Amino acid sequence: MLDERCCRLDLSRGQVHRPTRRCGPSGTFRTVPDRDELALWRSRFAVFMRKHHRWTSNLFTPRFIVQLFAYFHINRTASKWLLTAVFISLIPPSLAFLPTHQSHSLEYCSNDTDIIDHLLYDTALNYNRHQLPSNPVEVRIELWVQEVTSVSELTQDFEIDLYVNEFWEDPALAYEALRPCKGNLSFDYKMQDNIWIPNTCFINSKSAQIHSSPFRNVFLMVFPNGSIWSCWRIKSTGPCVMDLTKFPMDMISCLLTFESYNYNTKEVRMKWNQPSPVLLFKDIELPDFTMVNFSTQIVEAKYAAGLWDELTVTFVFRRRYGWYLLQGYIPTYLTIFISWIPFYLGPRAIPARTMIGVNALLAMTFQFGNIIRNLPRVSYIKAIDVWMLSGMTFVFASLIELAIIGFMNRNEGRAEIKLRDLQKRKKKDMPCKFDTEQLDLISRVAFPVVYSLFNVTYWVYYMGEVFTSEQK
Repeated sequence: MLDERCCRLDLSRGQVHRPTRRCGPSGTFRTVPDRDELALWRSRFAVFMRKHHRWTSNLFTPRFIVQLFAYFHINRTASKWLLTAVFISLIPPSLAFLPTHQSHSLEYCSNDTDIIDHLLYDTALNYNRHQLPSNPVEVRIELWVQEVTSVSELTQDFEIDLYVNEFWEDPALAYEALRPCKGNLSFDYKMQDNIWIPNTCFINSKSAQIHSSPFRNVFLMVFPNGSIWSCWRIKSTGPCVMDLTKFPMDMISCLLTFESYNYNTKEVRMKWNQPSPVLLFKDIELPDFTMVNFSTQIVEAKYAAGLWDELTVTFVFRRRYGWYLLQGYIPTYLTIFISWIPFYLGPRAIPARTMIGVNALLAMTFQFGNIIRNLPRVSYIKAIDVWMLSGMTFVFASLIELAIIGFMNRNEGRAEIKLRDLQKRKKKDMPCKFDTEQLDLISRVAFPVVYSLFNVTYWVYYMGEVFTSEQK
């Protein structure tokens, strides 16, 4: 027993911060650590013991603790703090993270590794990655569009780079009570093999690949309340719905459909993350197309195994027709104008008129073939078909007019004029000569007027369709 009557503080040596206490009948002085220093060493030792619990639990056996008590005389203050730290080390991991009273000078927090080991591998918690966190699990989807690299008319598809973000709740992974050192836990793709995930995919994609430069671009974040954020960067090729009736003033719709591959609506409910389910990093502009709109929708698809939530995002692209104006429409104007030159060469210049007309028709045919060779083989009429075929019709009509002129000139040169018919033939020659010149004169006016009416009708109809589609 301690002789409390002999215990007193001795400040005679000037040790204000390190006071001494005379304890016991021996009358010897013993330095006693102050309260903050004891708390510091206690916390350090407790952290060390918890971190290395697997081998410290085997080292500090009951027999060893009894010997430790006998050696340090448990009635002494410093020994009490040391033995307290030893007992803390014996607390099981499942209880070691519970909040405890800490000194005001130092607070203990749990690192990421300790938290994950506790959540996933503690036998007391018995976490099962194959078990649904809830029934059903609500999974929210958000897409970040980084780039659209191409839109192809021949294969009727498009390539897109985007980030797929998934959000759901898993109460078994909540760790608020474990005093985490950080506000969230971040992991790479390897963590997906250890927790439950909704197994979502693009079911209508022609191909899809997660970027792996310089490493697999998968990101996983777990929040203290059990919320999980999964993000993966993917390059996907999806189908496009094309109606080339108004080509090249048409618009193309490309879509991607997202769903959980393994779980139906009774197990997983898929939803768009509101209020912005789709985010564009920048304006999407390609050499041939410009993205003008996008929309999202949710439908329930019926399969043999039940109903599945399908999330569809539709991207609308408007074709840039500047290239077709330069390569198709303007050269067509020039070719048709050239085909009208023979109307001014006179009825007798048959060879020159024939050469100009035939070359104009060949030029129209070449221009038409150069444009449609990069288009899919569809069985309906396109706007470019109407334009090119109409232009070829006007050129062909100028050749028909040339044939009529040649036929009328041929009648003028018939041989063997009989005397008795001389008067009749003179009367017939004058009107015939007048008719060829008159025909050229009529063609000079009729061809431009009819072609102008066709242009007004063509552009008003198709450009009106373009404006109507954009407003939708």
